[in-house]
Amino acid sequence: MKTFTLLLLLLIGKIASAQYTDRYWCFGDSAGVNFSVLTNPIPANSVLRSRGTCASICDSSGQLLLYCGSPQVSLWLAGTGVETFGYVLNKFHLLVDNGDKLYGLGWYQDMIIIPNPGNSNQFYIFCAGVLPLETGLVYSVVDLSLNGGLGKVIQKNVVVTTDTLCDGITAVKHGNGRDWWIVSKNWSYSPTYRNDIQVTLVTANGITPLPKQNIGTLNTNASSARLKFNESGNHLYCVHVEGIIERFDFDRCTGLLSNFYNFMPANASYNNFWGFEVSPDESKIYTTSIYKTANQDSSFLFQFDLNASNVLGSVDTLGTFLAPATAGILQKGPDNKIYLSVTWAGPDTCYDYLYCYQTVNTTNSNISVINSPDSAGAACDFQPFSFNLGGHKAYWGLPNNPNYELGAWAGSPCDTLTVGIGEVLGYKNNLSVFYDPRIKTAFVNAKGLRGKKANLQIFNSAGQLVFTHNSPADGEYFTLDVDMSPYMDAMYVVRLETEKEMVSGKFVKR
Repeated sequence: MKTFTLLLLLLIGKIASAQYTDRYWCFGDSAGVNFSVLTNPIPANSVLRSRGTCASICDSSGQLLLYCGSPQVSLWLAGTGVETFGYVLNKFHLLVDNGDKLYGLGWYQDMIIIPNPGNSNQFYIFCAGVLPLETGLVYSVVDLSLNGGLGKVIQKNVVVTTDTLCDGITAVKHGNGRDWWIVSKNWSYSPTYRNDIQVTLVTANGITPLPKQNIGTLNTNASSARLKFNESGNHLYCVHVEGIIERFDFDRCTGLLSNFYNFMPANASYNNFWGFEVSPDESKIYTTSIYKTANQDSSFLFQFDLNASNVLGSVDTLGTFLAPATAGILQKGPDNKIYLSVTWAGPDTCYDYLYCYQTVNTTNSNISVINSPDSAGAACDFQPFSFNLGGHKAYWGLPNNPNYELGAWAGSPCDTLTVGIGEVLGYKNNLSVFYDPRIKTAFVNAKGLRGKKANLQIFNSAGQLVFTHNSPADGEYFTLDVDMSPYMDAMYVVRLETEKEMVSGKFVKR
């Protein structure tokens, strides 16, 4: 028994030792930034074509591992009538096997990549459903050990919660330095305004949503409420489109929020907040505001002093952008500078906010930089359009990457990795089915399977077999996209059988 326990401790230590970084950004129209040398970031390549949502993750040396994104929400594949979803690409800029049709519909910060605490080869891609007809929190799993290192999606579009979420999913490392917390904010149309925040735990044993926490300002008809953690992960910030700036204390051991503070109630002079970022020392917060009430043709970059007695009165307008240029997302880089992406929505935009090939100008060929974000006013050294993208182009978005390099919460009750042995031992099989009516596709996923051969069968409510599929299981995993368009709207039963077990589930086609 002692030997077995020691092996488990060694296994957990090995899992925890895998380190990841935020050193290669992929965004916009084939754009990227390589931060492998922090004192000299350089333009890099990607094959994204995303107006907003994107995320990436690198190994400890700063080498790109994988990245994901999704296009404009209403972009349709020409001539097919099929709406494009999210997708994931590997370090070779190739689509990962089975890496299409990921949930994620081209908003701005609705996807994020989290390493699997139980397997250093696997990564979760979490996506948030922003509109009322979209499912809430959904994840897929990429295994980079498969296909000779090219990777494969082994679980696709597994539903965690079904609430409608704000466009602003974020994450922070657990106090034990291994596990992760995913944080999302729920919203709904009037008159049922909401202030509940969903915190979800990611461990070696899987995904566990905590009970909703009702804290903060009611979210009034706004699907845009960005969420970000400060550098040490003990404060969660929420900036609402209505002009609200909030902060919560966050316990990295328990996932509980407390001590809600509203720096700035809704204010018509600074409404339509779009993106934001907190300075490294947490003394300043930067926001972008689009279509300010006083001038419908301008967007702005603001700095607020969080230590001021009157935060609203401390505002400093660092930048003004005239249409068709529009200020977008702010993101702190691994070099502790803050980067701003500005899009160009002019008449030479070719299709659904995406640029024509020939649309090249100062605005979209560069991103802007706040070089000293802890400093006030002009001393922060905001340099508009100062980082050239090397022939690539930016839209509104920058990567929605968490602080991968954050360590354990030293001295806390949960700073030891001996906590979690039960999670390793308690791993169980399950099957889940998510049906998406927009593309009439059922996503069937199972994990913890015993056996090497998998037979999938789908029956209608009359017990008739309507679909069957045989394939080898990927280790303990099975995933399949099933086109249900030939079948009538009804309830269906799914049965997945191996030579050692059978699991089942059901879904409704509508």
